[in-house]
Amino acid sequence: MPLHDSFKTNSGANMRLSKLSAVPSEQDLMFAMNQAGKNPRAVIELPWKTSTSPVTFVLKVSVAQGSDEGPLWTLYNGDTPDSGVLWSHESMDPFLIQSLIAAECDPSRSLNTYVDTSKPAPIAEEPQTARPPERPTRSALHVDLPKPVELDKSILDALQLQLRRKETGLYSEASFYFFLIQEFNRFQRSGLPVALILFDMSITMHDGRLGMPPLRVLHEAAQRIAATCRNLDILCHYKDPILAILLPHTSTNEALPLASRLQNVLLQNPLAPGLDSNNVVLHFGVAAIPDTCDHPGVLIAAAHEALEQGKRTNNSIVLFPSA
Repeated sequence: MPLHDSFKTNSGANMRLSKLSAVPSEQDLMFAMNQAGKNPRAVIELPWKTSTSPVTFVLKVSVAQGSDEGPLWTLYNGDTPDSGVLWSHESMDPFLIQSLIAAECDPSRSLNTYVDTSKPAPIAEEPQTARPPERPTRSALHVDLPKPVELDKSILDALQLQLRRKETGLYSEASFYFFLIQEFNRFQRSGLPVALILFDMSITMHDGRLGMPPLRVLHEAAQRIAATCRNLDILCHYKDPILAILLPHTSTNEALPLASRLQNVLLQNPLAPGLDSNNVVLHFGVAAIPDTCDHPGVLIAAAHEALEQGKRTNNSIVLFPSA
């Protein structure tokens, strides 16, 4: 049974995915990571037991508060409340986590160099519900891992400067197209959805006209958007004054609630001293692949049409197509 077809919850504290009969694949880990991003207060549990091991391993995934490195993955050597922790690691890379898991399942391997003892493991009560049937056995991957390469942060910072507009610090329109094509290629390869929110913010002037927000207002709005979205999501310029929020691994059913949350966080407190939130006008146009279409250019056009429809009908959030 695919993981996305069945998972169990326990009082909102954790979500237990279907038990596997082999080492989790990258797709399994990506699904668990997505669930952790959608449920930041929950611990996602992924258990498995191979035919060659007497141990049932449990991988727990949670969103690490304040971390820019990705969710926190913790591997347990057993399926009981007192099971030992083998390692704990923050990463956005499912392939790295899958390699660590696969190597750990080989008794001749030791992964002590990857154990992060400075971070506490997530704690959640074990669910008492019945477990789903095990899936057919798959071959496990065993990888001899080399020492990690030291990443040159100065190179990464220099690249960030090229991808972002200097005056706003947001990703440029050209970067938006690049990221969108990357997600579209991912959709074609694996079927993972991608959603797009086109976002327009205007300020009502003293004479009643709508004007573009000052730069400090845009900076504050961008910070609130970043705090509400996942690290995976990308805020970019589109056609001024329109901004684009690219949401990987997201359907329209997930993008619409996010647009509503963004509207709330942008209006609940003034974006600048003396700026009345009633004078801030927001519009969101939402579309997604494959829910709306299967072409990146059509995705942009559909989200833009939804945005314009919202302006014409005075609706803050519009999903394409809309009655």
